Amino acid sequence: MSIFDEDDGLPGERIRRATPALSVFLATLLMALPVPLAGGAMPHLALLLVIIWASLQPRLMPAWAAFILGLFADLVSGLPLGLSALLFPGAVIAVRLGEARVEGHSLFIDWVFTGLLVLAVHVLTWQLLGFTGSAAPLAPLAAQAAITLLAYPLVVTIAARIQRRIIEPSF
Repeated sequence: MSIFDEDDGLPGERIRRATPALSVFLATLLMALPVPLAGGAMPHLALLLVIIWASLQPRLMPAWAAFILGLFADLVSGLPLGLSALLFPGAVIAVRLGEARVEGHSLFIDWVFTGLLVLAVHVLTWQLLGFTGSAAPLAPLAAQAAITLLAYPLVVTIAARIQRRIIEPSF
């Protein structure tokens, strides 16, 4: 099952295949809302969902879809165009490489791997923003990375429920 497989006639099949991308799209919009949070940092829900869907449903979160979602995230967030479009597919590729070398899943292992990946993406964001001339202080990015890691168990639980109820329902 991939995004472009033949439609097998079931109503909603395309919605099932598009669910991971739609959830990242909605997370990007949610991140753009003016929500008052402690310290002003919002977890990077879009990145977190890209990583989670690349692990849970690799055929439904290909690198090219992550690229398009990254472009959308750049447009919505005001980041330099192409920053998230570079980092989201990079995260998908890193998940694929990591999963090829590690057997099985446990919450702890996935959380540690996601933490390393989120940290790497935020450090790369900081570096790339410096290269574009719009340098950002590291402290807010570090706070966002920490909050993103704290949000992982909740977000992965929601994604797993979406997977069980929408993507792979048991009839």
